[in-house]
Amino acid sequence: MHADQLAALRAAVDHGSFEAGARALHITPSAMSQRIRTLEAGVGSVLVLRTLPVAVTEAGQVILRLARQIDLLETEALSRLPGRTADAESGGGAEVLALRITVNADSLATWFRPVFDAAATWTDAVLQVEIADQDKADRAVAEAQSMGATSSRARPHHGCRVTPLGVMRYVAVAVPELLERCPAGPGAPQGLHADIHRMPMVDYGPDDELQGRFLARWDAVRPQRRTLVPSSAEFLAAVEAGLGWGMLPELQLAGSTAELMPIAAAGRNHIDVPIHWHRWKMPSDVLERLETAVVDAARVLRPFEEGARRRR
Repeated sequence: MHADQLAALRAAVDHGSFEAGARALHITPSAMSQRIRTLEAGVGSVLVLRTLPVAVTEAGQVILRLARQIDLLETEALSRLPGRTADAESGGGAEVLALRITVNADSLATWFRPVFDAAATWTDAVLQVEIADQDKADRAVAEAQSMGATSSRARPHHGCRVTPLGVMRYVAVAVPELLERCPAGPGAPQGLHADIHRMPMVDYGPDDELQGRFLARWDAVRPQRRTLVPSSAEFLAAVEAGLGWGMLPELQLAGSTAELMPIAAAGRNHIDVPIHWHRWKMPSDVLERLETAVVDAARVLRPFEEGARRRR
């Protein structure tokens, strides 16, 4: 495997096609295709499917992670050369690493923001943030699409490590008008303040598992009247406007000025979601620095039970 072949693989995946990757590398599409074909012949496996955008195969994920890790180590090594630090601080030609990370939307909208403050002081790296569901974000690390990710998953993927961060508590709330319009009937389960079979609901997406878990707790199904709002801030705004009830992070509720009421009794009105930090298991100063910033920012989360905060 040669550096130019690995760079071609990274470019094709990052830019979505061989043609776009070739433009980024300032080479012809035929040269781009030749480099990847040679790489595939060398490892004996197809690495990318020629779709739009290109799809990485299981073997391709292994080689893509290697390509990204080599790029990371090379960039870090170059940044340590005499004179490079001064170039970076002055905005000169020093190597700058793109830190690709995946964060769930609610974390990004609440506790994750101090990571940006830390990153603003870095001269050798910039953040490239993607959003994914907390139950799936860790796959981006396993598939070499990201170097780090927040996830509810506790078990590390091969070649990765996990640091528990804390617990995000989600609370089921609605405006008082909705509770008055859809009160719990005589046969409602004890502790439920509303008729959630009839009360409109705000969903983050068509398969919002968090709200589904809350409904299952009360043997209820999704009501006919549902509003889809796939944005953390606007989801809060939709609940505040009275479009329906919703599960909101308590960190987000703390900043709301609207009157929002619990739709069930204390102890049965919340769902706790564990949040972990997944990252590649490799020696890297910049990944350690990023992890430190993430762990520090996550201190506002609820703690895990004693003994749960250990690195896997």
